[in-house]
Amino acid sequence: MNDSRGDILLNVTGVWKAYRRNSESVEVLKDADLQVKTGEILGIVGASGAGKSTLLHIMGGLDRPQKGKVEFRGQDIFAQKNGFLEQFRNRHIGFVFQLFNLLPDFTALENTLFPGLISGQEEAELRDRAVGLLTQMGLKDRLHHKPGELSGGETQRVALARSLVNQPDLLLADEPTGNLDSKSSDAFMDLVRDLNKKSNQTFVIVTHSPRIAKSLDRVLQLVDGEIKPIDKELIL
Repeated sequence: MNDSRGDILLNVTGVWKAYRRNSESVEVLKDADLQVKTGEILGIVGASGAGKSTLLHIMGGLDRPQKGKVEFRGQDIFAQKNGFLEQFRNRHIGFVFQLFNLLPDFTALENTLFPGLISGQEEAELRDRAVGLLTQMGLKDRLHHKPGELSGGETQRVALARSLVNQPDLLLADEPTGNLDSKSSDAFMDLVRDLNKKSNQTFVIVTHSPRIAKSLDRVLQLVDGEIKPIDKELIL
């Protein structure tokens, strides 16, 4: 993980993305530009269907734009050889989704281990790191519980631990508190801020919550496919 707080980690330039809907083309991103700085917690807000998830997927290499560039530390991630994107996601990007996407038949610890095992990491070291993350998140006594045996807040913390086990430079979170009550949402965001402070972890968080958006370092708004800065005091 890079400790150069304030350096440009990810640079999105002139990104366009359109989808076919029936017989027409619907543009969800139009010449979108943004920069993510190392060590910041960046928020992205916008109306439902504005393209926030699409933008996040493009930033993380899960989806390709029709035009434009996504540069990670100056390297265009979509201009590299075959196999690069998979390595990029495994080594540098963590994802947290609104629906958590945990494997229901695996324990909290097994779910957390999964990305590291896929990337071929040494299991003993990986297990120590996973247990440490889950313990840090207050789940020391829940390591061997399956998702169905956990509360919503606990499940989300497992999802956060899983996203961090590969020690990513950038964590992308898509409505991570959308299915949580206010107490669990606050606990999740406390974890995010603690990780940011102690480990210089960089986050991009898509959220519908004005309260959460106002608490972040910086917020951008997606409107009609374009990304614009917004004064946090104006978020309703």
